[in-house]
Amino acid sequence: MLRPAGWEPLSEDVRRTLELLLAGDSDDERRFRAQIPYTVMRASDCACPCVYLDVDTDAVAAVPTEKRTAVVAGASLCDADGGYDGSVSLFAVDGALADLQFCDWEDEGPGGRRLWEWLGYVYPG
Repeated sequence: MLRPAGWEPLSEDVRRTLELLLAGDSDDERRFRAQIPYTVMRASDCACPCVYLDVDTDAVAAVPTEKRTAVVAGASLCDADGGYDGSVSLFAVDGALADLQFCDWEDEGPGGRRLWEWLGYVYPG
């Protein structure tokens, strides 16, 4: 599948974050997890480390969802001391991973940690 310039393979940080957000045993989590190897990313315009995602749906099936745009997983974000620092949401559009959005209350990012180390409690969408 050809994509416009700016799309790149998932970084290790983003890949690991997606795997942790989708680590559950539900059918939907397994189906979304199966999309990860067929997903590319590009940076968003957000100051947080948000990324847009694009899945090759010719190679892997979309996941049926009730809404066109759906939050399929999320987690709290924890600062270096374990305090609440915001949340992350993983969105799908038409059943394909589309957007990993970080909402960082303190606007300091993960503080030198990898993105997935910033995750606290993970919850399904």
